[in-house]
Amino acid sequence: MPPRPLRPCKHRGCRALVPGGMSYCEEHAGEDVGWKPDSVRGNRHARGYGSRWEKLREMVLLRDGGICRCAECRQLGRVRLATEVDHVIPKAQDGTDDPENLSAINHDCHKAKTARERRQGAAPRRRETGS
Repeated sequence: MPPRPLRPCKHRGCRALVPGGMSYCEEHAGEDVGWKPDSVRGNRHARGYGSRWEKLREMVLLRDGGICRCAECRQLGRVRLATEVDHVIPKAQDGTDDPENLSAINHDCHKAKTARERRQGAAPRRRETGS
């Protein structure tokens, strides 16, 4: 059987190539990366998404009229039902639960925005502006 092709290390920003059976280069192999189970990172209440968050979430969805307020939908003039609330500046980058940092968002838009943020790495984000 031919050897697996080399592929990039999964650590953000690393350009090292690793064999197909490995995920990280030697430099990043020991780092604790990726999603952790709830038993390690805490359940949703421990992470700040308990009853207070549920009330705040409902308030933001009402404030935004239940319409997705993501940058792409605003730019395209697209109207989509919002079922989730997004941190404009992610909590991982010092974003807060302040209503000014929260925006109603469609599930598919939320998934796409989160994926873009992961690909971009840890670069600081500016708050998206617009109506």
